Amino acid sequence: MQKPLLIFWIICAFLLLCVNVCRAVDRCLDYKVEVRNSVLLFSGPDYPWWYHLGQLSQESRCRANVTAFDGGQGISQMMPATAREINKEMKENNNPYIASQGIRMQAYYMSKLDKQNWSDRLYITYQAYNGGYTNLKREYERAGSIEWKNMKEQCHRRVITLKNGNKLSLCDVNYDYSMKVYKYGQQYKIGETKRRYW
Repeated sequence: MQKPLLIFWIICAFLLLCVNVCRAVDRCLDYKVEVRNSVLLFSGPDYPWWYHLGQLSQESRCRANVTAFDGGQGISQMMPATAREINKEMKENNNPYIASQGIRMQAYYMSKLDKQNWSDRLYITYQAYNGGYTNLKREYERAGSIEWKNMKEQCHRRVITLKNGNKLSLCDVNYDYSMKVYKYGQQYKIGETKRRYW
């Protein structure tokens, strides 16, 4: 009788350890409250804030001290020119490398982009963050539809060559981006979504 009980407790301890290790790896959970509060401030209570957390996961794995190969800075991988523009509009001096300030900048900028979104689909707002509205608008007009698949089929962007010689399609980058934000955002989802993503 004691051996099965011992095995049971060993299994419980192992599962508890696994859960704690997984939580430690997901540093995005540390910013959940800040993200939710910033989204509430700039976008209101109906905006599904968990997609912003998914976006931070996609951009930097919620690390504030990183710089991307393309110059993106901090937790939200804000481009330097965009960061300057946001600070000017906000009349603040936020630093994208300080997590709380980068989150505030992200929430402000995403709210601004969302107001420019001509559709009812949030994926458009996130793709605009990643690749701008100009290309999306052209793809939408060519597709004659707001459906993600139809728009991607009408995407004709550059293919770049990376330092290692691999090719990278900017269509794939932008259209995969909204899928990753959605996927990561679903991990943090709480309650009902009042806005349509797809």
